[in-house]
Amino acid sequence: MPIWITIERHNGVPIYMQIAEQFRHAMEVGTLQPGEQLPTVRQLAGELAIAPNTIVQAYDKLQGMGLIDSRPGAGTVVLAQANGALRHQQIEALYERLQRLVHDAAGLGIEPAELAARFQAEMDRFYRESEGQQ
Repeated sequence: MPIWITIERHNGVPIYMQIAEQFRHAMEVGTLQPGEQLPTVRQLAGELAIAPNTIVQAYDKLQGMGLIDSRPGAGTVVLAQANGALRHQQIEALYERLQRLVHDAAGLGIEPAELAARFQAEMDRFYRESEGQQ
C-alpha cells in the first residue's frame, strides 16, 4: 500500500518523523481517508526495510496528534477529520508557511506594502478563477 512513502536516510530528519509527516500529508490531501486501515507495524517495516520500532514511533506520533487510533486486535485506523485534528493541523501548517514567507520577504528587502499588495493580488486572482470554475 504505502508505495508513496519515501525515506531519505541522509537528510538529518529522523525516519519516524519522515514517515509520520508523509502519513499526515496523505491525510491532508485525501490519499488516506477517515476510517481507512493502515498497514500493521510488521507489514510497513517489511515494505520499507526498517526496524519495526521506527514504525511504532511514527504511529505514536500520529496518535498523539489525534490523526490515527490503534487498538489491539483491530489495527490502526485513520481518524483525521473525525475530531477536527487534521483541519487544525492544516491551518497551523498554513500559518507556519505564511510566517516563513513573510520572514523570507523581509530578508530579501521586500517592503511590507509591496508584499501585501502581491498577496492581495494573488488572493483576488485565485478566488476570481475559483468562482469562474463553479
